[in-house]
Amino acid sequence: MSRILEGKPVRRSYLKVLKTLRKRLNRTPKLFILSDGSEDSRIYERSIRRLARELDVEIVGDLNDCDGAIQLGRPQIELPPEKDIEGISEYHLGRIAYGKPLFVPPTPMAAIRLLEFYGYPLVGEEAVVVGRSVRVGKPLGLLLLNRDATLTLLHSKSRNIKNHTRQVRFAFLAAGVGEYFGRDYFSPHSVVIDIATVPKDGRVVGDARYEELLNWVEAITPVPGGVGSVTPLVLFENLFKAVSPSLRTIGSRILDVKGP
Repeated sequence: MSRILEGKPVRRSYLKVLKTLRKRLNRTPKLFILSDGSEDSRIYERSIRRLARELDVEIVGDLNDCDGAIQLGRPQIELPPEKDIEGISEYHLGRIAYGKPLFVPPTPMAAIRLLEFYGYPLVGEEAVVVGRSVRVGKPLGLLLLNRDATLTLLHSKSRNIKNHTRQVRFAFLAAGVGEYFGRDYFSPHSVVIDIATVPKDGRVVGDARYEELLNWVEAITPVPGGVGSVTPLVLFENLFKAVSPSLRTIGSRILDVKGP
């Protein structure tokens, strides 16, 4: 039976750590939210606001008055690097490439946090990332390299994808193709981290055929209820680091939680 890597216990432990970090701040963090007004953005904004209340974070309406800012949906303005807590600009990706990140994009970092929680080491392990987007695939590849994993980055023009995904221990799916990857793409020792969220027939699915893989791979994340439930917490970790630069040096050690 496959091990199900649920996001709920990760979120619960991560939230405790963030509350500890919040107590170390000498003032209330201020977050600015810029939304494109789409339905998906409104749903995500409500979840961000709930989390802000729980972590005692103030939502402000002025970019000049905030510590960190996020853009929901399509980016509308270029944010100053010191306030871009989503970390997807050229500046931030360049710092990740040099192993000196300021703010790390929340979704790929959530995937890393989830694996850390469940006790999966990445050092020396072979990993495949399927998808090369600026928000997920490319920064995730850099994060894996920074953790001494051996990386293969696949995309829509890659050939013989099955040959790559079958051979590795860790497969990160972020192509957005919706229930595409079945048993023939993985081996029984595969750990599948499904990052995609794709609307399909009135529900949200990942890139993996979840039910088909449950009794085949070693471990798998569900969608929903996996990486996505951890993602917003990384955003607030970045916000706290924007308020207090001292947390940038101790955050990784504090957040290195281990699960069962």
